[in-house]
Amino acid sequence: MRSLKKAVKTAVKVPEAKARTGGPPGQPTAGLLTQQHITVLLVSIGLRLNRGASAYYRAAFDLGMAEWRLLLVLMSTEALNVGELSAAADLDKAAVSRSLVLLEERKLVSVTQTRTRGRAAIAKLTPEGKKLSAQLMQVSLQRQARLFKNFTKVDKERLHALLAQLSQDLTGADWDQ
Repeated sequence: MRSLKKAVKTAVKVPEAKARTGGPPGQPTAGLLTQQHITVLLVSIGLRLNRGASAYYRAAFDLGMAEWRLLLVLMSTEALNVGELSAAADLDKAAVSRSLVLLEERKLVSVTQTRTRGRAAIAKLTPEGKKLSAQLMQVSLQRQARLFKNFTKVDKERLHALLAQLSQDLTGADWDQ
């Protein structure tokens, strides 16, 4: 098993001859930038993971990533309003509202208006939505296991802790400056 340190070292080694390039040889590429900028590496990994997951879930379940996230969030709770769903799924409220319309049309969620929670739209899974969410969770965990098959348990735990710390550090940070 590779250690996390070794995996990261390997991930950032991009020989110039093999680097993807859109221009003449010798010009900087995104692959080479990952050697100097960990943020470029993180964004690149995130984009690749998102593209792969998006293509898979669209083809296999006819779901976009926003709908996938909402179904998994709703699986772990009884019901949430749009604002709560937005925060829990880390999506903006407009994306949540659009996705809820699609999920409701497919009879995977029910959305009801309530006055007891400030005229909020409350979403919850239908029985069909619960079945699909359970299936999505199972597939998601299988895909995750394949992704980290070369990592030790300790490496996965350390990576998770570091990413959680980075996520926490970004909370409330002003990165426009």
